[in-house]
Amino acid sequence: MEYLEVRDAICVLAVAEEQSFSRAAERCYISQSALSKIIRKTERNLGVELFSRGCVPVRLTAAGEHFLGLFRKMYDTHLEMEQLSDEIRRRKKSDLSIGAASYFCTYVLPGIIGDYNLENPEVNIKVIESNDKEKVEFLHSGICDIGISVNTEMPSDLDYFVLCRENILLAVPKELKVNHGLEKAALSYSDICSGKYLDPDTPAVSLKKFEKENFLFLRQGNDLWTRGLAICHDAGFEPKILMELDQLQTAYYLADAGKGVAFIRAGIPYYVGDSGNLNFYRIDHPKMSREVRVYYNKEEKFPKVQKDFMEYLKKYPVFA
Repeated sequence: MEYLEVRDAICVLAVAEEQSFSRAAERCYISQSALSKIIRKTERNLGVELFSRGCVPVRLTAAGEHFLGLFRKMYDTHLEMEQLSDEIRRRKKSDLSIGAASYFCTYVLPGIIGDYNLENPEVNIKVIESNDKEKVEFLHSGICDIGISVNTEMPSDLDYFVLCRENILLAVPKELKVNHGLEKAALSYSDICSGKYLDPDTPAVSLKKFEKENFLFLRQGNDLWTRGLAICHDAGFEPKILMELDQLQTAYYLADAGKGVAFIRAGIPYYVGDSGNLNFYRIDHPKMSREVRVYYNKEEKFPKVQKDFMEYLKKYPVFA
């Protein structure tokens, strides 16, 4: 059998969807005779008849029905390759591309990149908002040079260094009765900005005290979903999860609106500002702290821009 071409798949799909050779030819911007030749050549190549030509509208044969799904896959793969190629070409217009979650794209990276560009104004850095699955794909394909993640289970062909440690706090609406009696442990916005919450002498609270409250969790598969459950289970209870969300920022704003308690990054109130509606608590558990990692492909040599920027990151005082 000769190799099938993407053009063959496009023509077969057009006839199948339009149920007409004339309309399919118009859609493919070729003459009807040229389209018919392509279909006949494809049928000879496969050794089957794809269309019943004796009926109006044109219909697929039983064999054609089986092959149609394969032609769709062939065309979809072609589109995927085109999209990846376009993305790589766009990426080449940047000196450096960084993949990161929305939190880092919104709050952390703009300051870092701004400071870096003060010293290196000629460097063009592109940021791509992405989840961990996308980051791995982007790193492997070359769309991104580096990726920022708290995920510790990335593929082994990616190397990393630790950007900083990120601390998790429990955000609790002030209106909830559970705050009564916890005044000495409650952390304010200023306590977070000053770093007081990191002081080992700052009292921690047992999560058990919040077991009757509604929790705002991230969706299953997120690192903080796993951590949150483990912390609750270690405290001896199953959390009442009111909502499962995609972003920590959403959980923070819903907690701020009084909808429940949420595990949040200490950096969120630091960057967002004080609403006055929340108390924050340290929870004494090792999973309330995690590494923020910078991932990159394992290579001996990197472009100078990537190497310089990674060295810059290693020295940058990040509040995450």
